[in-house]
Amino acid sequence: MKAETAIAGGLVATSTGVFPATVAIGGGRVVGLADPAERPDADEVVDARGRWVLPGCVDPHVHFNEPGRTHWEGFETGSKSAAAGGVTTVLEMPLNANPPTIDAGAFALKADAVRPRAVIDYALWGGLVTDNVDALEGLHRAGAVGFKAFMVETGTEFARADDGVLWEGMARIARWDGVIGVHAENHDLATRLRAHLEGAGRRDGRAWAESRPPAVELEAIQRALCFAGAARCRLHIVHLSTPDGGARVALARNAGQRVTVETCPHYLLLDEEAAQALGPVAKCAPPIRPRAAVDGLWRQVIDGTIDCIASDHSPCPPEEKARGGEDIWAAWGGITGVQTLLPLMISEGVRRRGLPLERLVALTSTNAARIFGLYPRKGSLLPGADADVVIVDPNREWTISADRLLYRHRLTPYLGWRITGWVDRVLVRGRTVVADGEVVASPGSGRLIRGPGYAETITPPTGARSAGGRREAS
Repeated sequence: MKAETAIAGGLVATSTGVFPATVAIGGGRVVGLADPAERPDADEVVDARGRWVLPGCVDPHVHFNEPGRTHWEGFETGSKSAAAGGVTTVLEMPLNANPPTIDAGAFALKADAVRPRAVIDYALWGGLVTDNVDALEGLHRAGAVGFKAFMVETGTEFARADDGVLWEGMARIARWDGVIGVHAENHDLATRLRAHLEGAGRRDGRAWAESRPPAVELEAIQRALCFAGAARCRLHIVHLSTPDGGARVALARNAGQRVTVETCPHYLLLDEEAAQALGPVAKCAPPIRPRAAVDGLWRQVIDGTIDCIASDHSPCPPEEKARGGEDIWAAWGGITGVQTLLPLMISEGVRRRGLPLERLVALTSTNAARIFGLYPRKGSLLPGADADVVIVDPNREWTISADRLLYRHRLTPYLGWRITGWVDRVLVRGRTVVADGEVVASPGSGRLIRGPGYAETITPPTGARSAGGRREAS
């Protein structure tokens, strides 16, 4: 077959198998997978001998803080760091931006802000908050790929959804077979426990974990399952930190409920003791759990209970973390990690724990694309799919250091980690965005991928700029 680009000599890994093949690319799409014994007929041949060739990662959970908080990250640095780590599509969350993405007008403002900055493709979540149930359909029509709700207070402009709002919102979202992503922590329990600890003068790192024990997460997961089951709404549990929660999801799924779940590298690689040693840089919600929980999550990653691994990349300026040195309650709760998601999962998952390569692809690419309606365009190497490809040197050892990270603020719990597995080259829609680990794409080359509800004519509220009527991607 004639192609513009052929990636030859590598070991191709998909969610269904691992095999030698040549990936043929033309017009920004995968043309096909050819017999590796055949001489590639292409304008450019990429030598992938000794390399793994994977579908680009789809990270369903990032916070790039655009618009309004670009001094925290922004799409230019965020998407460059994602690309350097082999992530070719991100699903950006509706909060930690100002305004939050809670109506069609805010969606349009975000789309306009991001368009000239991204180097990879991206989709946008909408949000479910206290007073925007009537705005959900507008977000759906604008192209939101999911709807994020917090069952606990966020400490930002993004208000939590109480039980009544959650119940009504799920019923609305079910009308168009949408998916709601829930941050599952019990607000009343977490608030009361924190008040007791603060009242006792506790300001240490362990107090944060004690204020949000596993029961806080488990009860909220069970309640979300109950509400979503009654509404027949697709449910996605974000950043699972306890295997007991995964077990409850598995029971519901086995009973026929449509529910999926993600976890994050920090819940698989750090334990409570490591978090205490690291200090505020490892503060997140839910908190890092004891070693037994870490091992339990790994079992669920391998056995299929957990559907995908997301970075939950949640950056902040250094001073937002530093103020937690003497008072853990004052530190921002979030971990940066989009650039290291795939390399860490290769090193600690495939290399150290024997995670099958096809399972890695499912967890970091294919399953997220399926859940959020992007498959097979994203998350696959099937003919006709976008040619989003990651070429990995599986044997190259390197150290995670600040000078290698492309985040606006190079804070991460993984500084100094020596790992095996290097992202060598990355293509998005057939064009090279990373070569030998260096980003070579220009800002603005990434595209907005809208959800299935997208309507060409969107009329946002007066005063908002509209992205409607202009389809960035079909």
